[in-house]
Amino acid sequence: MIVFRRELRTLVTSPQAWAIATAYLIISGLFFVTLLFSHPYADLERYYSNIETTLIVVAPILAMRSFAEERRTGALDITLSWPVSRWMLVAGKWAANTVFLWGVVSIAWLYIALLHTLGRVELGNAAAGWMGLLVLVAMFNAVALAISARSTSPTSAAFVGFGVLLGLWILDFVPGWLGGRFNGIVSFLAPTNHIENSGRGILDAGDGLYFLMAALFGLTLAGAALREPGRRTLRRFLDPRRAGVVLGLFLVVGSGVASAQARGQIDLTPEHRFSLTTQSKAVLSQVKAPIHVIGFTQPGSAQQVEMRSLLRRYQLLKGDLSFEFIDPDAQPGRVKELGAGSYGEILLQVGKNRDFVSEISEVDVTSAIQRLARTEPPTACFTVGHGERDIEDQRPDGYQNFATRLKHIGYATQSLALAAEGGPARLATCKVVILAGPRAGFLPAELAMLGDFAKAQGRLVVLADSSVLASAPDVITQLDDLIRPWGLGLRPSVIRDRSSLINDPASVLVFKYPSQSPVTRDLQAETIPTLLVGALPVESVGLGPEKADSAWLTPLLQTSSQSSLADGTKGPFVAGALTDWSRVDQSKPGGSGVSPGEAAPVLSRTRIGVVGSADLASNTFLGRFGNSTFAGQLVSWVAIENDIIAASRNPGGPAKLALTQTDRGRLVRRAIVAPGGLTSVAFALALLRLRRR
Repeated sequence: MIVFRRELRTLVTSPQAWAIATAYLIISGLFFVTLLFSHPYADLERYYSNIETTLIVVAPILAMRSFAEERRTGALDITLSWPVSRWMLVAGKWAANTVFLWGVVSIAWLYIALLHTLGRVELGNAAAGWMGLLVLVAMFNAVALAISARSTSPTSAAFVGFGVLLGLWILDFVPGWLGGRFNGIVSFLAPTNHIENSGRGILDAGDGLYFLMAALFGLTLAGAALREPGRRTLRRFLDPRRAGVVLGLFLVVGSGVASAQARGQIDLTPEHRFSLTTQSKAVLSQVKAPIHVIGFTQPGSAQQVEMRSLLRRYQLLKGDLSFEFIDPDAQPGRVKELGAGSYGEILLQVGKNRDFVSEISEVDVTSAIQRLARTEPPTACFTVGHGERDIEDQRPDGYQNFATRLKHIGYATQSLALAAEGGPARLATCKVVILAGPRAGFLPAELAMLGDFAKAQGRLVVLADSSVLASAPDVITQLDDLIRPWGLGLRPSVIRDRSSLINDPASVLVFKYPSQSPVTRDLQAETIPTLLVGALPVESVGLGPEKADSAWLTPLLQTSSQSSLADGTKGPFVAGALTDWSRVDQSKPGGSGVSPGEAAPVLSRTRIGVVGSADLASNTFLGRFGNSTFAGQLVSWVAIENDIIAASRNPGGPAKLALTQTDRGRLVRRAIVAPGGLTSVAFALALLRLRRR
């Protein structure tokens, strides 16, 4: 305490310290008002993320006087002669520097008070960000003190300290530069990866232990740098200073290991929007296989920060969940090998199952984990009894190859006889029902079963066969009646196009994919056409205003403007489309992942895919061009399980402010002029006191 009181008294009366404080407060105020004017929200997250970098300069300048200045003036020998241990000396100087800077960075509470006069402030977020500044100051002061203890001049201490802290700060970019080989270790050592949570309103146990580890390491180096005078004797070798170094290093390693393994967070946001929901926790508790996640994003970007924050929440609950980041620009070969399409995607791997998530949200990640963790494959059922293509038929127009393709992407396939005994029970076990080009009419009871299946969140894939137009046109009418309530229809006429195979005008190559649907994304990216044989146009059927908000339609395949029908109608025509009907219902209390008596929202969804050509997936044509990819992706998209929308919270967030010119002027005066003026007065008084000595 003697060292602490002396050092703190010296700082408070030092013109240099008040000059540092004045410069910091002016820069801090400029950051605050500039960021607030450009982003008028009652929140300090952007301020915290920017002001943190100024500490890289402030901490070394403040620490250079602790040992380097004393060594230059010769006062260090007097200091070392005090009746205190080297460790108490180091701890006292570090504590004084830290407390002084804590007082300076606590100007954040003035900004919080100013924001509170303008709108609602989320105090939990603001407090977490302030606490993040405190631990960052403690760490930077320890590292800067270690450099000061080994420096022979204040100037070298300041420059070297700045260089070391800057190097630590940019460590987060190194994995991208090196291709990600040391991603795990380097990312852990980067303070930027441990300070970002506090600015968002999260206190993470692992982050706290990291800053403790770094501070202990700096203090240990500082203590080790203070040499004892005298000869190298055994007694000197066993002195407390060396024992302290060993103990310090032991504590550093221990806290580092604990930081990497720590599992605990406190979410201070009002809506707890950075904590996993009950539904997500229930899903994770049922997953036994390890989970690995790859995020495709630029190092250090806001997108990577958002990804890491989200994935860290999952990792805290599931210890065998790991994640890494890949920069598509730095590692294009690996990105292509993994099949990623763009920045912002997440590749999830649960056991041997893999899938991409395009949105960085808890709903999408939890839903994908649930899909990938299933132990039994979903069933794709093919209707039979109406002349459909047979999944065991090896002949040219059979569907054996298509069934094999579905098995390769994780589906079990089976035939479905709707009219046979037990038909409704078998229908209930189907994840998706495929009508593979029926050539004979359905019974009214069968159509009713399919209609009810679709209404009950069913998944249908309808592949029309134009060969029945002459022999059994009622089949196309029945299919049209089945899909018309969902906004799609079939026109009974075959498409002809210039982009057809030679001497076969009904075999049309489709090059245009008019949407960014996952079904056609890969084909569109690689410019691969799809071959349609005898395709019928798929039309959008008008819906009443009461239904229009419940559905969205997506065209998948579109012919050229040179296409036409037998009656002379000119194209382009849509030959394949999707419809998605979604609504939010309330589940029964006490459902999966829901507390007893609590009802959670449930997404009810009907998905239907329609293609005007059944030959698209036949044994003859499945291997042509992009047919296999299109057919497999179509079934996968239609059959996908509902998102778990209960795995989301009210996003909440800070209030948006409407700043008048008067408000702006008041903020400048109170956030910049007043603090800077007060510390300038303190600087002048300290300077005057120094001159009077």
